[in-house]
This record gives sequence, structure tokens and C-alpha cells, in this order.
Amino acid sequence: MSDQETGTPDPRAIAYAAAAVDAARQAVHDAESKLAAAEDVLADAEGDVTVAEAKLEDFRSLESKLPWQLAAAEQDLAKKQRAHARATARLAAPKAALDEARDALSAAHAELAQARVTPAQPLPEDAGMPPGASDELVAWVEKLTSYLESLEREDSRWCPQWQEHPEAVWRLTALHREFEISFADDTVSGWWVNHFDRHAPFIFGSTGIFQACETAHDPDRSFRFSRRA
Repeated sequence: MSDQETGTPDPRAIAYAAAAVDAARQAVHDAESKLAAAEDVLADAEGDVTVAEAKLEDFRSLESKLPWQLAAAEQDLAKKQRAHARATARLAAPKAALDEARDALSAAHAELAQARVTPAQPLPEDAGMPPGASDELVAWVEKLTSYLESLEREDSRWCPQWQEHPEAVWRLTALHREFEISFADDTVSGWWVNHFDRHAPFIFGSTGIFQACETAHDPDRSFRFSRRA
């Protein structure tokens, strides 16, 4: 009996929530590291300002220092003060990021705790199945099948009412989605080898989806699996 039937917590949901906690914990660690680095920069800037202030004060107490030397020391102090101001301003972002990461970690812990006590929900009868053949899919399949030349004619099978075959719709939907991605990425060759060639025997083969529709669509074909028997 499955977890969906017994009402026990879903181990997959717990695993997903635990993974989210791990990711959130890593995000906190990364945010802490960035904040520490920003604090180091600020500390260095504060030290530079202190040194520049002491240098300028020392120059002012010495009559031997020329005006240009005092001006240079004043400019150096102003430069160090600007760097300090920038370092102070830059501290706000990593602080906010750390607060956000800690909030996300708390939320992830809460979701994990909830997953450990929430009974698994039963899956719908057709969970994961595509809703049906869209007009876009139909047009794409018609174009695809009109171009095919490599299939063995005597051994290949096709059904003009392929939309009535759930597995065909599912596989062709997946092929269409992957084709759109590969076309955009200019990797259509990989689509043929890694996607089409792997699905083709199950779609067009003599023992594939359309094996009972050798001459015409067979609406009374038997399904192999009991769920659709």
C-alpha cells in the first residue's frame, strides 16, 4: 500500500523539504561570508582614516612641513574618508541578504516540520498526463511526419487518429517541447539522436503504440496495463 493510501507522510515531500533546508543553510553560510568580507573592508577603511587623520595632525604640528605637503595630507584624508563612506554604504546589502537568508532558512525548517506530519495526498487518476493534443502540437506532428524518410516502411506504424492514443500524445508532446528548446539553442542534431531516435521505436515501431492500428484506428484496442484495462 502506498503512502498516498495509508495517509502517512510522503517521503518525497520530506526529502524535497530537507533539500530546501540544506540549500537555505548554504545560502546563510554564503551570506555570512559576504557580510564578513564587507566588514573586513570597512575595518580596513576605518584604519586608513585613522592613519590619515594622525598623519595630517602630525603635519600640522610641524613647522617644517610645506603648504603643499599639508594639502596632500588633507587630500589623502578626504580620499580615505570617501572610501570609508563607500564601505559603510556597501555593508547594508550583505546585511539585508543575510537577514533574508535567515528568514528563508526558518521558513524551510517550518516546511520540513510540516512535511513530516502532513499525510501524503492521493494522486489524481491521470497525474502527469498531458491535457491533450493542442493545435500547435497537431501542426508540428503533421509537419514532422511529412518529413520523415528514415523509418522502415514495412515495419513502421502510424495512426491518423494519434490524438486518441494517450501515450502518443505524451511522447510527442515531450518531443515537441525538446525540439523547441534545441531549435532555440541550435542543437537540433542532438534532438534527433538523443530524443527522436529514442522515442521512434515506441511510437512508430511494429510493436509500438500503433501496433493495433495497422490499417485503421482501432478504438477497441486493449491496453497492456490494468489501470486502463
